[in-house]
Amino acid sequence: MALMYTKMLILITITATILAIGSSNPNFEQGPQNWNFGVNHTNEPFRHKNPVQASRRIIVGGSDNWRFGFNYTEWARTNAPFFFNDTLVFKFDPPSDTNAHPHSIYLLPNLWSYLRCDLRWAKRVANTSQGGGEGFEFVLNKWKPYYFACGESNGFHCQSGMKFFVMPLFRCNPNFQKGPQNWNFGFNYTNEPFRHTNPIQNSRRIIVGGSDNWRFGFNYTEWARTNAPFFFNDTLVFKFDPPSNSNAHPHSIYLLPNLWSFLRCDLRWAKRVANTSQGEGEGFEFVLNKWKPYYFACGESNGFHCQSGMKFFVMPLFRWY
Repeated sequence: MALMYTKMLILITITATILAIGSSNPNFEQGPQNWNFGVNHTNEPFRHKNPVQASRRIIVGGSDNWRFGFNYTEWARTNAPFFFNDTLVFKFDPPSDTNAHPHSIYLLPNLWSYLRCDLRWAKRVANTSQGGGEGFEFVLNKWKPYYFACGESNGFHCQSGMKFFVMPLFRCNPNFQKGPQNWNFGFNYTNEPFRHTNPIQNSRRIIVGGSDNWRFGFNYTEWARTNAPFFFNDTLVFKFDPPSNSNAHPHSIYLLPNLWSFLRCDLRWAKRVANTSQGEGEGFEFVLNKWKPYYFACGESNGFHCQSGMKFFVMPLFRWY
């Protein structure tokens, strides 16, 4: 049951983050069998029966190709969106006397493996010899998130930037290029995150980090994964000591605006929701009262606390039962 909810959380988070949409279908509460967004709810990833075939051939990394020392997460962000039936081309040199550290291409199974560069359950789709010449081609022919990484050096290449993910969109609506005001798939495209009119109010009060509270040296992404799912109107409680002579490195709470900022611990556009003095006593309380992904991080030491594990995200679900 926990695994099912975790997978649901990941799918909803990816969809909500990349597409930035909210549901407004009146059949939502009646269960998946009554949802009608043109989506296939079988186990097979959705394949559209008549997608527009204006596909592209995209060189991964552009003129830098697929190499060590390049930030492919940033490349994917600046080159998004990607579309159904687009072809990604990975170009890299095969092993040789002058290339002792070749590259490969792996597909990771989920967001958690991607964040941690955990290759244990990854699938190799191209070996170190398949990137020469015209490169290795990979077609985005399923509606699902794709998590790419280099699998060499026991994950070191992945951890050093050779990873990215894409979620292909469909070119099915002739109004797509005219802007969001012309898209009409039965979704709410206002800027306000979706608020349900009558969610069940059986909310919980959850101490972030459990007995470890909000502190340096703790993996909160893993904590959020093992404690999922979180629900609408749950209250997260952040407990941390205020600044003092014995606490020269206090903590705070920031909300990051999107997944890219979360992955990079980029605090430039983050919003501080609790300062270093608000976590003492009963702690600082934050209510998950909107249907959207929440990206939390400690904002102290110029992002070093965030980079060291003090970050996590949640996507609250509704209790329809």
